[in-house]
Amino acid sequence: LTEDPNEVLPDGAYAVKAVKDKPPMEMIGQVTSTYHSPTLGRSIAMALIQNGRARMGETLSFPIEGKVIAARIVDPVFYDKEGAKQNV
Repeated sequence: LTEDPNEVLPDGAYAVKAVKDKPPMEMIGQVTSTYHSPTLGRSIAMALIQNGRARMGETLSFPIEGKVIAARIVDPVFYDKEGAKQNV
């Protein structure tokens, strides 16, 4: 999840180990899909991240067109984890 709920990471954005003034930057992952969730009222994204499961709660940097977007790794199921909504 991005720190700013209105900021949507672009598909294909790279997560980097450390932001530098100029390339090369070590890539540690890439956004595979991104959307705005009407249910959550914010942007969401999925990414393939090196050792992602072990990094839950970590904030990553995504340098994009002259700025850096920060996003936190969270559990991929963050709404109705128990599945109660399917039985309504």
